[in-house]
Amino acid sequence: MNKDLINLVNTYKSVFSTLDGQKVLDDLRKFSGIDEQSGSALSHSECAYRNAMQDFYRYIEAVISEE
Repeated sequence: MNKDLINLVNTYKSVFSTLDGQKVLDDLRKFSGIDEQSGSALSHSECAYRNAMQDFYRYIEAVISEE
């Protein structure tokens, strides 16, 4: 893995392993609506936006995961 990439991953882990980082991550999880059913009431634009927010959250989660 590239040294810059390793440093970036370590920075993410450092930030989100703190109590404040966990609070931010929890807020992002709620904001993205990742744990909520959206139903069929969303327009195409709203659905695309929500999917993007959820992808953003998943990206952070993947970067800080130990796997």
